[in-house]
Amino acid sequence: MDIFNSKFKIDAYSDIGNKKKVNQDALIVKQARTGNIGRVCFACLCDGMGGLSQGEVASSSLVNRMGQWFQNEFPHIISVEDVTEDLSVCGDTKPDFMRQIQAQWEMIVRQINQGLKQYGYEQGFKLGTTTVCLLIMQNEYLIMSVGDSRAYMFNKKDIKQITHDQSYVQQQMDLGRMTKEEAEKSPDKSVLLQCIGASENVYPDFFRGKVEDGSNFLLCSDGLWRLLSNDEIIKYGSQKNGIKKMTELVKSRGETDNISGLVIGV
Repeated sequence: MDIFNSKFKIDAYSDIGNKKKVNQDALIVKQARTGNIGRVCFACLCDGMGGLSQGEVASSSLVNRMGQWFQNEFPHIISVEDVTEDLSVCGDTKPDFMRQIQAQWEMIVRQINQGLKQYGYEQGFKLGTTTVCLLIMQNEYLIMSVGDSRAYMFNKKDIKQITHDQSYVQQQMDLGRMTKEEAEKSPDKSVLLQCIGASENVYPDFFRGKVEDGSNFLLCSDGLWRLLSNDEIIKYGSQKNGIKKMTELVKSRGETDNISGLVIGV
């Protein structure tokens, strides 16, 4: 696998769904060729809260800000001249770019959270969004999540859910108080423990690991994953227009939410 020189394969699709009047999901995916660390790929997907007013404002605000980060701030992090890591212990120690990126992402989320809360207070309504973000570089990935939008890594045979839902039903399953089947039928299945713009404080989850050979990453809103099996993600995920095929499948099964997803193939 030569991530340094190879382009990433990208498939993205967003659908308003069967019943919604507004698509409150938002997403962005970008890749770039850098001089010192090769090709990098960045993606961010947000699900504005369907039960809250102005969810599309919340989701687009974070997606736009993260896009600005990739364009303006990320280049400074990976610039050799701008490295501020302590390299005194060993002269050939590599700077930990991912640690710096994680700190910036966390700061952005907290700033957007405060900004959306203030905007909602001034306008007299509540708004919020989930997020799942991914950066791939130097054979590593970094993922950030808030809420119940998910990230998966899969190949032709196996699939792994990387993120852990910040939701009430997931919490109950973790505590052994609810089975997966009960969670799927629960009237509280959409209740989130954290939501950017609607929580007093936000604490994103971060996941970091090695990119495996022949792997694909799927980022998706709950409108896509709720009515899909892991086997179906593997089947359609690496196909041409695979996200659209999965979208049509869950719509045929009665999904009423906005549906969004993107796949990045290494």
